[in-house]
This record gives sequence, C-alpha cells and structure tokens, in this order.
Amino acid sequence: MENYSSKIEFFPNNNLNSPTYLNPHPWFRSHRFIIFGIVFVISATIGLTYTYSRPAIYRSSATLLTSAMTAIDRESNVADIQHVAIQKQILLGYELVAETLSRLKASATNNSLPQFTASDIRNLLDVVPVAETNLVEIRAEGSDLEFLPLLINTWIDVYLDARAEEIKKLTGTTASVIEEELKGLTDKINTARTELEAFRKNNDILSTGRDENEALARLKGLSNSLNRASEDEVRAKANLDAIKVAIANNQTVVPNQDQGSLQDLEKRLQELREKLTELDKRFTRDYLNLQPELKVIPEQIKKLEDEIKNKRQYGKNIVLTEAEKDYVAAQQTVKDIRAQLNDHKQQVAQFTSKFTEHEALKTDLEGLEKLYRDTQERLVQIETSHKEKYPQVTVISRAYLSHEPVRPNYTRDAIIAIVSSILLGLFAVWITDYLTRKQEYQSPITLSGIHMYTPAADMINYQQAAVKPLEQQQNNALASPLHRELSSLQLRALLNASTLKGKQLIGLLLSGLTIEEAASLKVDQIDLETATLIVTDSAPRTIAISRSLKSLFEQSCGYPVWNADKPESSEDLAASLLCAAVDSGLPNPMEINAEAIRHSYIAYLVRQGLRLSELEQIVGYLEPIVISGYSSYSPPQKGRGIEDIELLHPALIDIT
Repeated sequence: MENYSSKIEFFPNNNLNSPTYLNPHPWFRSHRFIIFGIVFVISATIGLTYTYSRPAIYRSSATLLTSAMTAIDRESNVADIQHVAIQKQILLGYELVAETLSRLKASATNNSLPQFTASDIRNLLDVVPVAETNLVEIRAEGSDLEFLPLLINTWIDVYLDARAEEIKKLTGTTASVIEEELKGLTDKINTARTELEAFRKNNDILSTGRDENEALARLKGLSNSLNRASEDEVRAKANLDAIKVAIANNQTVVPNQDQGSLQDLEKRLQELREKLTELDKRFTRDYLNLQPELKVIPEQIKKLEDEIKNKRQYGKNIVLTEAEKDYVAAQQTVKDIRAQLNDHKQQVAQFTSKFTEHEALKTDLEGLEKLYRDTQERLVQIETSHKEKYPQVTVISRAYLSHEPVRPNYTRDAIIAIVSSILLGLFAVWITDYLTRKQEYQSPITLSGIHMYTPAADMINYQQAAVKPLEQQQNNALASPLHRELSSLQLRALLNASTLKGKQLIGLLLSGLTIEEAASLKVDQIDLETATLIVTDSAPRTIAISRSLKSLFEQSCGYPVWNADKPESSEDLAASLLCAAVDSGLPNPMEINAEAIRHSYIAYLVRQGLRLSELEQIVGYLEPIVISGYSSYSPPQKGRGIEDIELLHPALIDIT
C-alpha cells in the first residue's frame, strides 16, 4: 500500500459565535426576497394591465381566383403575377370602396351600420396575393366581429358587378372594331388577288411552281442535255486515246464485225505452221518440194500472212477513223448545246425577276388572308364565349363569422409579462447586492501542502472539496491523456504548414490510422471511386475516405506520396510531421506527433457520444486500459452508434 504525505489544515476561527453564513430569519423574510417581490409585483401588474387592456382584433377573409377559368380538358393557366397585382389595385380603388360603403348604408336598418367613411373602410380592408398562384385573399380586420363578414361579402359583390359590366362593355366595343377590320381586309384581299392574276397573264406565269413554267423547264432541259453531251464527249475522247495507245503498242485493232474472220485466218495460219514444223522434223525441204500436196504449204502460209497483215491494217484505219468522227461529233454537240444555253439564260434571268415579284405579291396575299382568318376567329370567340356570364374573377370562398381574435395573444403576452417580471426581479436583486457589497472574501492560500482558509464562509468550500476516495483518484489518473490534444485551429495551422505528404499523413491520422498503418499503405488498399480505405494490418477494417482526403490522394494519382517510388518507414513520416510542426509556429512542437494527432481524433469521436465498444471499428485495436481512459471524454448520456456521429474532423474541411 502506498504512503501518502499528510496535509495540515488550519482553520482560523476569529468569531466564536454562530457562523455568518447561517441565516436566523426565514427565506421569505430575507432582504433579497422582499426586493424581488416588490419589483415582480409592480412589473407584473403593469405588464398584465397593458396586456388585457388592449381590445381584441378579429379577422374575416375570403379567397378569389383572379384569372379566366379554363376548360375541363385543358391545363390551368400559369400564375400571372402582373394580373394579380392589377386586380389588387382595382379592389382597393376609391370608387370600389365608395360603392361598397353606399351599398352597406342602403342595406342597413335602423342605423345599425357604424358611422364609417370611405377612408375608414379602406383602412379595414387589405388584399394579400397567394404566392405562385392567381389567388388573392381579401381581408378585413377590426373590433366589430359581425360587421367584418358583411363588409367583405358586399365588397366582393360590388367588385363582381363592376367587372361584369366592364367586360360586357368591352365585348361590344371590341366586336364592332373587329367587324370594321374585316371589311377593310376584304377589300384589300380582293385588290391583291386582281393584281396577282393580271401579273401572271402579262408575264406568262402558268403555274405557281417555279420549275413548272416554260422558261425554267427549257433551261432545265438544256442543262441536262449539256451534261449528257459533255459525258459523251469525254467517253469519245477516252475511246480515241485508247485506240491510239493500242496502235502505238502494235496491238490488233479491227472493227467488231471483222474480228471473227481475222481470228479464223489466224487459226488457219497457226495450223499450217504447226503442220510444216512437223514435216520439217520428218523430211527435208527438197523432199517436200517433190511432193505436190506438200509443196504448196509454204505458199499457203505466205498468202495467209499477207492477207492477215492487210486485214489488220485496214481494220486499224477503219476503227481510228470512226473514233475520230465520234469525238468530233461529240465536241460539236457540246458546243451547240452550250450556245443554246447561253442564249436562253438571258430569257431565264428576266423570267426569274418577274417570278420573284410574283412570289412577293403571292406572299402579301397569303398574309392578308391569314390575317383575315385570325380576325374572323377572334370575332367568333368574342361572340360565342359569353364572357359577360363568366367574369375573370371566381369566388373560391366567401367570408364567414370568426369568433377567434387574431391579436393580441393574451396568453402569450401574459406569459411574456410574467417571465419578464421574474427576470427584472432577479436583476434588481443582483444589482442591489452589487451596489451594497462591502467585503470580498480572500481565496484560500496553499503553501507546501498547508491550506489556510478564510473564516466560516470558506468552511463550506472546504467541506465540499473534501479529499476524494482512493478509487476515484486512480480513475482520474487513468483517464488523464498520455498525449497532447490539439484543437481544430491548431490542426488546421499544422495542415497549412505541411507539404502534400504531411497533409496526406495528417488526413490518415485524423481518419483513425496509426502511423505504422499509414507507412505500409498500398495503392490497392485505396478505392477513390467508392471513397473507402481498407486496412489489412493487425486490426483489419474499412474506413470511409473524406472528400478532402480524397482530393489530396487525387493530387498524387490515387496513392500516398511516400509510395510513389518506394515505401517510407514510420520514422521518416514522423520526421516530416515534426518539420511541419516546427514550420507551423505552434508552441511546443516536440509534443506534436502522430500519437497526439490520433489522440485528438479519438477524443473528438468520444466527445460526440460514440460508444467505446465501437471505437475499434474506426481506429483499430486499443488496449482495454486505454479505452477506459477515454471514458472521461464521454458525455453523460446514452452512447451513440457510428452512423449517428460525424466522422469527419473539422480540421479536414475544405483542405486541398
């Protein structure tokens, strides 16, 4: 058992009578309570008197739709804010209010109507548009409960009557104007049609289709003929060039009708040559000359060769002559057609100019006819829609009698008055004590384990600060952290002073990894698409990657900077972390290490109420004594699951 040094406590007692902190009078007779009671009663009386002296204000309202009704098979019109604003001004106009007051006075019996003027009625009324709709709410507020619904309903009737009368008047006037427009359009259309027919006859425009007229049809035919003639010229020139090349290469060129006979002669010549070659192998020429039937073979060969030569020469001349004639004829055809086309272009140009004028006249006539049809449609709509029976204002709901006042809220205001009176009484007690304070007690002085206390008022503090049990002292010693805890501002300063390597390391430490796990991190453990990180060391787990840490990894192609070329040891990472701590200018940089940063993150999680049993799912294995040490950070409430807390440390927000 450990030995503890004893403490000597001195309590000076300069007064042997009863302690000064004991009050011999009851609490309700104390000086403070009397001051509080007086201030509270005065303030509450004034507040409640003001609250309940105000008259009750009632409100009566009705709802109007200020747009034309649509058919049942059509969609509703889009909200017209300008139309709603215009109707609001009409409703609040002086003429409408004056007519409403006149009707109210005419319908009143026995002078039951209060003596109101038009300005008084105008002050009671208000129009409030309903947002994003064509609805308006018309309101009347006042102290006369039964008069308000009558006022609003009469106001609505006056407005509907005025609207219907206005639409009826506008409908008749508009119909007369449109009929005059139709008469004028009829005269203009007849005149335009007459001019168009005369223009067609004078310029030989037979069809409204441009290409169907004679001049353009002939131009099109000449263009097609010129294209075909040009193709024939090209083919004739190519045929002539091919014949000349064949002749230059000593190829056989004969007419088609002579090719069969030439082939027969060449076949007979080949047979005789083969027969003569066979005889030369068996007999001499002298012997052959002695044989009459064999003697004529060489002569026949010579005769066939001459005949074939003459036939080839004749055929070559015939083919070349015909090709030259065809080429010359094709050239002449192209020349003649082009001359005709050039002569016809002048006529086509004149026709095109006239046809353009014709199209302009036709377009003008079509525009007048379309305007005439639109005007007719407008007239039909005005005559058949019966807008005088369906005005552009529909009453959705009329005003009714409401017995509940809209203001003031007596209950709420009474509570506010009472609470304010209580606070004012407490403030009066405090200010009285502050102004009448005469003595301040000195704090206890501790010298080398000897505590000296001031008189009896500090006895209470001493008794409340009695020595704690041994078990509680051990628990507090266990709960005290072994590492320095860094605030969010300090971590943010450390991140700003770090390189990309330091930022990635701090981000991993503030995500629950140890420095050893960060040093051994591989590329395949990081999945930026799913924003997850898989730890495969002694405490396997899957950790979500925050958006800031993901952005830091993307700057190094999806893997830590220290794995770009070769892995680094945890000592190297710790050294880079120390450099960042020194550069950041934070006090005691030697205490800023990986364990301190990780401890700060664990404390951040536990302070949110995270269940200690689920802590290892984020930060990995912790010894039981370490986990129990973090119990001092847990708030006095039921533990929360991982899904109920914020895993992102505030220092990592918007870090790039």
